[in-house]
Amino acid sequence: MEKNNKRILLAKVIGEYVESLRSDKELNQAQLALLSGVPERSLRRIERGEVNVNVYSLRQVVLALDEEMPEFWRVVEKNMEVMGEEAPMVRKRIMRKVLRERDNKIYYIGRK
Repeated sequence: MEKNNKRILLAKVIGEYVESLRSDKELNQAQLALLSGVPERSLRRIERGEVNVNVYSLRQVVLALDEEMPEFWRVVEKNMEVMGEEAPMVRKRIMRKVLRERDNKIYYIGRK
């Protein structure tokens, strides 16, 4: 995959994961903005995968969601390939599955 495409994919994977975590915590973007200190407009852009978020902002968001950075990256990295090859709706279903399985310490989703 081309380097630029990998950056775009990474932004989308991170965005979908942040959105899934926020949804699971039953928070809206305004609430997460207050908890993290990251502006709501920036959160919207992160969740839509429109920006390559800086590490500081991402850390603030992840901590506000009560997650650990190593765990966050492990899930993102393990799903980059699968998510890059699937349609957007399928990616969202996969991410939801990852979140459910994460609690059981299963990080890789194999193809069926």
